[in-house]
Amino acid sequence: MQKGRFNYVALIAILFAGLLAILFLSRGFSTESGSVGLNEELGVGEKAAPFAVPIAMSDLDGDANVDPEQACSVAGDDVLRICDFFDQPLVMSFWFTKGASSCIDQQDAFEEVADDYGDRAGFVSINVRDDRDRVRELIEENDWKVLVGYDRDGAVSNLYRVGGCPTYLFYREGGVLRNAEIGNTTPEELGAQVRSLIDGQTKAEQEAP
Repeated sequence: MQKGRFNYVALIAILFAGLLAILFLSRGFSTESGSVGLNEELGVGEKAAPFAVPIAMSDLDGDANVDPEQACSVAGDDVLRICDFFDQPLVMSFWFTKGASSCIDQQDAFEEVADDYGDRAGFVSINVRDDRDRVRELIEENDWKVLVGYDRDGAVSNLYRVGGCPTYLFYREGGVLRNAEIGNTTPEELGAQVRSLIDGQTKAEQEAP
């Protein structure tokens, strides 16, 4: 009887550990304490951390450069440098497909909103740790026009404390985080967020002395 009880307890422990592992993989890849978008105050008011990543559709191979002294100076037409987008409001989407297949549909929504507001704000998409050939296939199959960066080792998602898919970050001009959202949304809801970002920027400019 004692032996049978031990085996039962061990089985429960193994199942619980497996559940936690699945939850972690489906939530994201961040190793930082806290996840942006879950804690409403996390990162708000902070300047976006510099990084440079290969453009997913390019032939450039390698991991992200997250060195704050070098990332914005990385040269090349096949590189996405986040600093290049700080001259206007910016919306950034982090996504992956491992354990979160619905993120593909969410990128369709992101693309639709970018098409509506791309003349008034910047839009950047960052894929995290997926197979790069698969990322390229998705871009071509869905005819996405938003620039997609490839975060091969997850360095950028960790830096930005991404903990789920999709994660949307909304930045004021100058790269200062206004707010973040995590989870599925509709083009209408996301569009409202972008309008609020743009209108808030316009209002601040009008009130400036």
